[in-house]
Amino acid sequence: MASNLKRVLVLGGNGYVGQNVCTASLQRGVAVRSLNRSGPPKTSPAHLAAPLSQVEWVSGDIFDKAAREEAMSDVDAVISCVGAFGSNSFMSRICGDATIEAVQTAKEKKVERFGFVSSAQVYEGSVGLALPPSAPMHGYFQGKYRAEKELLATIPKHVILRPGFIFGPRQVGTSTIPLQLIGGPLSAVGTQLGPVSSLLQSIPFAGKELASMVPVDRVGEAMIRSLEGVDENGIILDAAAIRQY
Repeated sequence: MASNLKRVLVLGGNGYVGQNVCTASLQRGVAVRSLNRSGPPKTSPAHLAAPLSQVEWVSGDIFDKAAREEAMSDVDAVISCVGAFGSNSFMSRICGDATIEAVQTAKEKKVERFGFVSSAQVYEGSVGLALPPSAPMHGYFQGKYRAEKELLATIPKHVILRPGFIFGPRQVGTSTIPLQLIGGPLSAVGTQLGPVSSLLQSIPFAGKELASMVPVDRVGEAMIRSLEGVDENGIILDAAAIRQY
């Protein structure tokens, strides 16, 4: 069945998750544009289902409103895969402010559908949100949380994915790191061992991560297929729902 999307803009499309969102879209027959500071990746990893050369790569800063406006011209949906690790202030800006500004521009440009890759640790009352401001990762979770809030309040046809550790082949330079060799077994322990998994899931923070690990290709597939079917009620998928794709 053909997709009802013609073209999507992927923010952070040359990153690990972004590349898989791009290829999932291409496989559905959806044209892909990607806005990144560094432009196209140097190589297209061989394990990807569709070559990244098929993506329309646009070099630009996501914090540059003019660049965002130009990139959002003639697209049916925007997908934010933007994220980074570092100091709390840096993570808050990249994981939060970047997507918040993109959501605001999407509304101004009348882009009706917006997808966001958030985190399993982001929900009301979560341990991640309760971390003190000085704690490591506070900026990451708070940034994602703020971005979710802006998206929920601004664009009705939203898709929010909340995965934990994302695993699969990851290209780093000329080498491929098989993260599935770690994530696959840990995910099985956290979700498929009955009472043992239930006990592990009860551990604060770590238990949520064990229950929320997902293959990277499922993230891409879940995002694009959800955007195809989203209505004004929006869609929020946890890890279990993402794995079903």
